[in-house]
Amino acid sequence: MILSGFIMLFSCANNRVPNLFVAEENMVQDCQYLGTISETSDPGKFITSYQFVKYYDGELKVLQRANNMEATHIVWAYNHPVGSSASAYRCVK
Repeated sequence: MILSGFIMLFSCANNRVPNLFVAEENMVQDCQYLGTISETSDPGKFITSYQFVKYYDGELKVLQRANNMEATHIVWAYNHPVGSSASAYRCVK
Protein backbone atom coordinates (compact mmCIF):
# COMPACT_ATOMS: atom_id res chain seq x y z
CA MET A 1 0.00 0.00 0.00
CA ILE A 2 2.78 2.43 0.89
CA LEU A 3 4.71 1.43 -2.22
CA SER A 4 1.73 2.17 -4.46
CA GLY A 5 1.42 5.59 -2.81
CA PHE A 6 5.05 6.40 -3.65
CA ILE A 7 4.58 5.22 -7.23
CA MET A 8 1.55 7.50 -7.65
CA LEU A 9 3.36 10.45 -6.10
CA PHE A 10 6.44 10.16 -8.30
CA SER A 11 4.55 9.39 -11.50
CA CYS A 12 2.43 12.52 -11.07
CA ALA A 13 5.45 14.65 -10.24
CA ASN A 14 7.19 13.82 -13.50
CA ASN A 15 4.22 14.94 -15.63
CA ARG A 16 3.84 18.57 -14.61
CA VAL A 17 3.62 19.55 -18.28
CA PRO A 18 2.06 16.46 -19.90
CA ASN A 19 2.82 17.38 -23.54
CA LEU A 20 6.53 17.92 -22.90
CA PHE A 21 9.10 15.14 -22.81
CA VAL A 22 12.64 15.22 -21.47
CA ALA A 23 15.08 13.93 -24.08
CA GLU A 24 18.76 13.59 -24.86
CA GLU A 25 20.49 15.30 -27.80
CA ASN A 26 20.54 12.22 -30.04
CA MET A 27 16.77 11.80 -29.62
CA VAL A 28 15.98 15.25 -31.07
CA GLN A 29 18.48 15.44 -33.93
CA ASP A 30 15.69 15.34 -36.55
CA CYS A 31 13.47 17.85 -34.71
CA GLN A 32 13.03 21.60 -35.11
CA TYR A 33 15.15 23.59 -32.64
CA LEU A 34 13.04 26.35 -31.06
CA GLY A 35 15.55 27.96 -28.74
CA THR A 36 17.32 27.82 -25.41
CA ILE A 37 15.38 28.78 -22.31
CA SER A 38 17.11 29.93 -19.12
CA GLU A 39 15.43 30.98 -15.89
CA THR A 40 16.51 31.75 -12.35
CA SER A 41 14.74 30.62 -9.21
CA ASP A 42 13.15 32.98 -6.73
CA PRO A 43 15.91 33.65 -4.16
CA GLY A 44 13.29 34.20 -1.47
CA LYS A 45 12.46 30.52 -1.52
CA PHE A 46 15.83 29.73 0.02
CA ILE A 47 15.22 31.81 3.15
CA THR A 48 11.58 30.97 3.78
CA SER A 49 9.68 27.79 4.47
CA TYR A 50 9.46 27.22 0.70
CA GLN A 51 12.97 25.80 0.79
CA PHE A 52 11.45 22.40 1.40
CA VAL A 53 9.34 22.46 -1.75
CA LYS A 54 10.55 19.81 -4.18
CA TYR A 55 10.38 21.86 -7.38
CA TYR A 56 12.49 24.89 -8.06
CA ASP A 57 11.02 28.02 -9.63
CA GLY A 58 13.55 27.99 -12.45
CA GLU A 59 12.63 24.46 -13.48
CA LEU A 60 8.91 25.24 -13.56
CA LYS A 61 9.49 28.48 -15.49
CA VAL A 62 11.54 26.64 -18.12
CA LEU A 63 8.85 23.97 -18.50
CA GLN A 64 6.10 26.57 -18.80
CA ARG A 65 8.00 28.63 -21.37
CA ALA A 66 8.78 25.53 -23.43
CA ASN A 67 5.11 24.58 -23.33
CA ASN A 68 4.15 28.10 -24.45
CA MET A 69 6.56 27.72 -27.40
CA GLU A 70 4.67 24.52 -28.28
CA ALA A 71 7.79 22.44 -27.76
CA THR A 72 7.39 18.69 -27.58
CA HIS A 73 10.82 17.88 -26.11
CA ILE A 74 13.44 19.59 -23.96
CA VAL A 75 17.07 18.76 -23.33
CA TRP A 76 18.30 20.03 -19.96
CA ALA A 77 21.58 21.93 -20.01
CA TYR A 78 21.44 22.33 -16.23
CA ASN A 79 18.81 22.20 -13.52
CA HIS A 80 19.97 23.59 -10.18
CA PRO A 81 18.19 25.21 -7.22
CA VAL A 82 19.38 28.66 -8.34
CA GLY A 83 18.38 28.31 -11.99
CA SER A 84 17.66 26.05 -14.93
CA SER A 85 18.31 25.98 -18.66
CA ALA A 86 17.10 23.72 -21.45
CA SER A 87 16.93 23.58 -25.23
CA ALA A 88 13.41 23.33 -26.63
CA TYR A 89 12.51 21.24 -29.70
CA ARG A 90 9.37 20.48 -31.68
CA CYS A 91 9.30 16.93 -33.02
CA VAL A 92 6.64 15.91 -35.49
CA LYS A 93 6.58 12.16 -36.08
